[in-house]
Amino acid sequence: MKNNIDINKKINDTFDSSESIGDVKVSPFFKEKVMHHIKNASEDVQEATWVWFTPKVQLATLACVVILNVFAFNNLRESSYEENISSFAESYGLSTDTDYSILN
Repeated sequence: MKNNIDINKKINDTFDSSESIGDVKVSPFFKEKVMHHIKNASEDVQEATWVWFTPKVQLATLACVVILNVFAFNNLRESSYEENISSFAESYGLSTDTDYSILN
C-alpha cells in the first residue's frame, strides 16, 4: 500500500509541475523564416546535383557504354552456341561423360 501512495504522490507532483509551465513567446514570423531557410537549402542541393552531369561527363559516359557494348557484342559473336551450352552443362554438372575409364 505504501508503494501505491508513493506512486500517486509522484503522479500528482508531475501534474502540478506541468501546470506551472508558462506560455512560450514565439515571433509571429518564425514559421515563415524557417520555411524560407528550408526552401533556400533545397534549392542549393537541387543545383548541386545537376552540376556534375555536364556535357563532358555525358559524353564520357556515352563513350564508356558504347565501348562496353561493342566489346560484349564481339565476345558474344566469337563464342558459339555449342560452346556456351557445354560450358553451362559442365559448370552445373549436367554433362554426361562418354568416356568410360577402367576404374568405373
